[in-house]
Order: sequence, then structure tokens, then C-alpha cells
Amino acid sequence: MLIMRLIVTAVFVVMSFIPYGMVHVSAQAAPIGCSCKGCGCKGGPGWRGPKGTCVAEAKLASVCGSPAGAPCIQEAATQVCFATPAVAAAEDRTETQ
Repeated sequence: MLIMRLIVTAVFVVMSFIPYGMVHVSAQAAPIGCSCKGCGCKGGPGWRGPKGTCVAEAKLASVCGSPAGAPCIQEAATQVCFATPAVAAAEDRTETQ
């Protein structure tokens, strides 16, 4: 009975390390860079005009009205960046050489 408990405990201990190892490996393989989809992710006002394109800050009042609203749709998209400390550190080392 004691041997069986030790085996079960050992299995649970080994299983507890598996997710950490998988996350660590996948984090090193993560792509570097930023993904930008939608109006506003590059710093603009974040409004899509009636023609389907993003409206510039200078043309916001003339295209969407003041305050901005109907015929435009507010997206206010955010930029998503992918970088891991391991990959970023490797890049820093190559830049300094």
C-alpha cells in the first residue's frame, strides 16, 4: 500500500512539471513583432469612416461629425505585441556585438 501511494505521488509530482515545461518552450518560440488590425492601433483616433477606411485626426470632424458619431464606427483597436524575455535578450546580445 505504501509503494502504491509513493507511485501515485511521484506521478502527480511529474505531472505538475509538464505544463511549466510546455509553456517555457512555447514562450521561446513565440513570434516577435506587433500585430495591428483595426483603426486606432497605430495611434490614430480609432474611427472607421463610411467608406470603410480609417479616418485621420485632421479629417475626423468633417467625415464623422463633431462629436464623432453616426456615419462612423469607433473601433479604438489596440496594438498587440509578441516578445518574450528570452527572445528579447537574444536580440539585445546580437545588437551589441
